[in-house]
Amino acid sequence: MKRNLLEPGDLSLTLKYLTGTDSNTYTCTVYNREGSNLMEKQVVLKVKVPIYQVEVDSGVESVQLTCKTTVKLPENAKVEWRDRDNRKVHVYQNGSDQPEEQHRYYGGRTEMKRILLKTGDLSLTLKYLTDWDSKTYTCTVYNKEKHILMKKQVELEVKDCQVEVEEGEESVQLPFRTTPDLPEDAKVEWDCSNRTVHLYENRSDQPEKQHQDYKDRTEMKKDLLETGDLSLTLNYPKETDTGRYRRRVYNEEGGMREKRVTLKVKGNIRNRSSSTDPTPLMADQYV
Repeated sequence: MKRNLLEPGDLSLTLKYLTGTDSNTYTCTVYNREGSNLMEKQVVLKVKVPIYQVEVDSGVESVQLTCKTTVKLPENAKVEWRDRDNRKVHVYQNGSDQPEEQHRYYGGRTEMKRILLKTGDLSLTLKYLTDWDSKTYTCTVYNKEKHILMKKQVELEVKDCQVEVEEGEESVQLPFRTTPDLPEDAKVEWDCSNRTVHLYENRSDQPEKQHQDYKDRTEMKKDLLETGDLSLTLNYPKETDTGRYRRRVYNEEGGMREKRVTLKVKGNIRNRSSSTDPTPLMADQYV
């Protein structure tokens, strides 16, 4: 409050480091020496937490969720990123990251800058994007007493990966990369329209479990668990292969990451026009 506030009668209160939790009704009351109420006034405060929108293609290696402040933060401040499900995405405290506190879904996928408290750049880098990463993320800064100093939200939208190829090509790759050194019991499954396109389980492919339409036409890299490259190669793509492909990876603990790739196989007009049977061409001509 201002000094000598009683003389000019300016009893205004300055509230710093606003957060969404400060939205409330505040009452200013003035009493005399005997405790009698001389004046009372209420102020309704509504704090809008800024929401920034970020749109990115799922094929990019990483995305930055920007959060910057010009306010000088204390050295003992704690920075915490959470998603809309209240899961801890990244935690920074006592001058270093705290990976043991983050949710396993984000393990090995997040990164923040060094000396972030001095620069005020609290931005978060999220790597190996999946469809499930499309959500709202909140960055909150606490002081030693666990009071909120700052809060900011970023809304992330990860667009579907689009792959296009012409019929007659030798192969097409449906890309996906995730964190390396996956657990040995990891199960990787590609499917399309409830049909198993390719299944990797018990450290080997399971061709007997895939749909007959994809028999002998799919392959994945041998060292996929070590490298995290879970891309699928589809050989001799056909126009009927057009569709939305989903890749899922999970283990016995139930952790799962999911990504969708939309594949469009364009029919080869030249191949159709060279057909020895003219009937389909005549039919097409009169349609």
